Amino acid sequence: MCLQIQSTLNNIIDKDQPIIFNKCIINANQNITYNYNNGHFTINSNGIYYIRWWANIHSCNDSDYVSFSIKSCKGHNIESCTTKKEQLCGDAIVSVYDSHLNFSLNNNSSSSVSLSPYTNIKANLSIFKISNSYFRDDNLLFKRSINL
Repeated sequence: MCLQIQSTLNNIIDKDQPIIFNKCIINANQNITYNYNNGHFTINSNGIYYIRWWANIHSCNDSDYVSFSIKSCKGHNIESCTTKKEQLCGDAIVSVYDSHLNFSLNNNSSSSVSLSPYTNIKANLSIFKISNSYFRDDNLLFKRSINL
């Protein structure tokens, strides 16, 4: 694992805004950074990376569903399955070339979403480097999202 980061905040995430993580569990790769102010991750090393995330959802204002997505500077938009109140999770494999990829985990719902006040850990995101090789392509190699 290169990076594991969590949110323990009772956040309300507005539409099109990222989850703000506040607790770094492990950062074993200096080429992966997180900006605690704006919620953006940066990968500065070529390779293929596996990104896994989950969020405990409490409620969604004015919407029948909740959805989050990984949005990157290269146009990736990896959306989760949808739910009303549960744990959402998703994962993706992305290729980083030119030593640069910025992304965030955003609320893709039609309104604000609140994370569960009943759990200590509200959200988690982990990044694994699975290969030093890479594909010079802005298309995702694989994407999958599930609803638990």
